[in-house]
Amino acid sequence: MSEFFITNLSAYTSPEVLELKSKAWIQYGQDNNYFNYIIHVNNNSTTNRAICIGVSNMIYGKGLAAHDGDRRPEQYAQMMSLFKKQDLRRFISDYKILGMAAFQLVYKNGKVKEVHHFPMETLRAEKCEEKSGEIEAWYYSNHWENLKPSEKPERIPAFGYGKANGIEMYVLKPYEAGKYYYSQPDWSSSMPYAVLEDEIGDYLINDCINGFSGTKVVNFNNGVPDPIKMQSIKTDVLSKLTGSRGEKVIVAFNNNVEAKTTIDDIPLNDAPAHYSYLADECFKKLIVGHRVTSPMLLGIREGNDGMGNNAEEIKVATQLFDSIVIQNYQDQVIDCIDEILSVNQIALDLYFKTLKPIEFSDIDVLE
Repeated sequence: MSEFFITNLSAYTSPEVLELKSKAWIQYGQDNNYFNYIIHVNNNSTTNRAICIGVSNMIYGKGLAAHDGDRRPEQYAQMMSLFKKQDLRRFISDYKILGMAAFQLVYKNGKVKEVHHFPMETLRAEKCEEKSGEIEAWYYSNHWENLKPSEKPERIPAFGYGKANGIEMYVLKPYEAGKYYYSQPDWSSSMPYAVLEDEIGDYLINDCINGFSGTKVVNFNNGVPDPIKMQSIKTDVLSKLTGSRGEKVIVAFNNNVEAKTTIDDIPLNDAPAHYSYLADECFKKLIVGHRVTSPMLLGIREGNDGMGNNAEEIKVATQLFDSIVIQNYQDQVIDCIDEILSVNQIALDLYFKTLKPIEFSDIDVLE
């Protein structure tokens, strides 16, 4: 009997976005649970989770600030009271992992009085309005995958469609060609490799725990006992020989040489090289999918290649990564905040304080 390890990458495709006549909301994924699938994939991939945490921390940096905060202290104080650090961190984390993120806005007399992070995986878009084509509301449930026909999710007006003393849902959904209701994360093209990394880990752990049974066959050649005795022998052998700490020596008693116990190997040729290749391939594809300019940004150095020394490589890679990836994220989050603050007639020159892995001066000095 042979054991095969097969991962069909072509099976992992884009989610279905379903518009059902009987529902007021748009399903995301065939089981309406694609957000949680993304979370599961991220949490179970070592490399992907490390990248998402690292990038989210870089986006937030040392927090939100304003260049003109000293000249507009009252507006700056209002901004800081609305967008608390914890809510902003969670919003950025959702945006990086899920490709979308949400703020819940609480209004009083037409002004935004509170802003809270809202878990994006609990929201589904309402069918767009026929004339304007706009999404005017979002529906909330904390268990979409198990939603009963009799249950009605809570309808929350979208930003700009609520009441003067109510709540609204502001959803950051960047433009993506071919996508209208939902946007996938920017690393979606490398998601199959995050899945593969998870599968490899599970397989190797299982192989370690049950390693003996997967590579050897124990044959008892002195007759076939009754089922009860057969099960007893099987249980005894498995208890002694399976697992990473199974006994290495087998003691067998036989009537004669012809009836001796035999043990046959089922080898997996070049197993270490095989799994090393798969793990390296997953790592490389995830690095590319997230547009990470150097593994050194994650504290990983590959081979002996480099740019003189670690500090120099990190400096160059950080500046490049900050310019082409991090600043783009920051600009989109700041645009969201500016739009919300405009309701309260607050206009500030916002920016995120840069977070750097080592101390070095910026090339461009802000006057």
